[in-house]
Amino acid sequence: MNELTQTIQQAQNGSLPAFKILVEQHQDFLYRVAWRLLLNKQDAEDAVQECFIRVWQNLRRFDANKKFTTWMYKIIVNLCYDRLRAQQRPGGRNDDIDETVIEAPESLEKIIQNKEITAVILQLLTTLPPKQRTVLTLRDFEDRDMEEIAALLQISNQAVKSNLFVARKQLREKLLEYNAL
Repeated sequence: MNELTQTIQQAQNGSLPAFKILVEQHQDFLYRVAWRLLLNKQDAEDAVQECFIRVWQNLRRFDANKKFTTWMYKIIVNLCYDRLRAQQRPGGRNDDIDETVIEAPESLEKIIQNKEITAVILQLLTTLPPKQRTVLTLRDFEDRDMEEIAALLQISNQAVKSNLFVARKQLREKLLEYNAL
């Protein structure tokens, strides 16, 4: 039995220190996924917090034969989808994208260039349907493999490939349009 399995079992038995370990091990990835889907720091933080509440509430139902990270990622993606749907309803919130934090390259000029490019890409990501945005985020930004994405979204590998292809194509076309302006 590996360390993660032991920690999960301890948390399933009500151990708060074990659950704290699970939170610490997975919160960064969950936040990155949420932020890239929601493009808003506060919404992403709220989604991650809600995710861990649901993990705690449903941990006893977790099937040890499944991958724990895939189970958690499915929860965060579903929470993000819910938030995105709520924002699309009349009267729903549609905030501007938060500024991104970019690690400093060699020069100020590169920092400014990177921020501008990142802001454009993030804005264009908001135009993609949620499933395409999720597939693109998990594959291209989080470097997840096709099988894991398929399991997470409960779609076939072919559907993952198709959504990824269309998302990349649309993003590429929109970037070309942006550069033509």
